[in-house]
Amino acid sequence: MRIGFFLRDLKVEGVQVVTLRLAETLTTMGYRCDLITLNSDQDLLLPKNVQHHNMGLEKSISYRTASKYVKDFLSYLNELEMDDEPFRAIFSVHGETNDIISFIDDERLVHCIHNSDEYSYNNKNWFKKLKFKRRFSQKINGKHVVCVSHGIKEFVEQYFSGKYLSVSTIYNPFNVDKIIEQAEQPPVYSLPEDYIVFVGRLEKQKNVFLLLETISKLKSDISLVIIGQGKLKDKITDSAKVLGISDRVTIYPFCHNPYPIIKRAKLLALTSIYEGLPTVIIEALILGTHVMSTNCPTGPSEILVNSLNKYLIDSYDAEKIANKIDDILLDKTKIDCSTIRDKFCSESIGKQYIKFIEEKGL
Repeated sequence: MRIGFFLRDLKVEGVQVVTLRLAETLTTMGYRCDLITLNSDQDLLLPKNVQHHNMGLEKSISYRTASKYVKDFLSYLNELEMDDEPFRAIFSVHGETNDIISFIDDERLVHCIHNSDEYSYNNKNWFKKLKFKRRFSQKINGKHVVCVSHGIKEFVEQYFSGKYLSVSTIYNPFNVDKIIEQAEQPPVYSLPEDYIVFVGRLEKQKNVFLLLETISKLKSDISLVIIGQGKLKDKITDSAKVLGISDRVTIYPFCHNPYPIIKRAKLLALTSIYEGLPTVIIEALILGTHVMSTNCPTGPSEILVNSLNKYLIDSYDAEKIANKIDDILLDKTKIDCSTIRDKFCSESIGKQYIKFIEEKGL
């Protein structure tokens, strides 16, 4: 069985990382996997036996312009399948690639959703909500849809029932053994003795300014290590200065192996406005690191269940979040990693993807 993944690029970002992890898993299970990217940006290393095909479309693509690239994609796809095994399914994982496949009538092209639109939708006026519903309906019309959390699936079912062929939830995969093994390596960056860690893009969605304000209100003078890149880096640095905590905040760029940094942290913090299924929370729990997350749509409440619910906070108030973090830092209870590891392990998720392909008759 030949399975494809349609991506924007291979940068070190959450969607790309989990997509390559899934491709590696499926290849290990004996299936053939190909990555098709729009452009040549690449920081990630390709898994063994996974083929990469770059379309060379370096221009920015939006829904308005996506139809112009349909012919390019179909031509490229035809070349890849000519005198070769056809794809059983191609999972499109980025907004830009989903825009392109929305103009193509082919059930094999699966629309994947990695981020929740619930927050942005609820904050639109009635006209913008109507416009969003019309456009999104067009994108998923006649498509199988895969969501990375039940929260995203419920949003799609609530507002777009009848537009899609099917909608399913399949969590992102995690190579548990590899994560544990890589966490034993020396950290690539110099680290404080005690620190809280944030890993993610430095963009509005991640709400890092709230995290900085929270750090300024903690009882302890623990440091914050930020692993990430993005357009808000300079503003985040300036904000730390204004809050008087610049000596406690260190920003490093993304790296191929953040796990030693996550494992050594006293806490991994996430104050996002919205998510899909926050990878870093799961990775931290796999490594036994305590976490704290805002109860944003979607994902955190599906991960932090039962005994882990104490790491979730229903507030965007810096004072309340600081109190929560202070309590967690004093908590010496060890995390039971087994449930998280079983729930999100690569082999289990890989089997769910194969089941999806077979049940949908792709």
